[in-house]
Amino acid sequence: MHTTSPAADSLIGIATLAEILQRSRASIYRDIKNKTLPKPLKLGNSSRWRLSEVMAFIDRLSEDRDED
Repeated sequence: MHTTSPAADSLIGIATLAEILQRSRASIYRDIKNKTLPKPLKLGNSSRWRLSEVMAFIDRLSEDRDED
């Protein structure tokens, strides 16, 4: 677990994304395929996500829940 808060524009890997979302890698990649979750940025063989996009995704989930 990180002891410092990353900057909003920092890039995070799949392990951190899975920890934030409390989801498996398979479910994350399934959500990307279904266009629910933003596509990663590719850096060589690595996939990275902007933390700001992940937080916006979480905010949208909260808004959808509040509308129901």
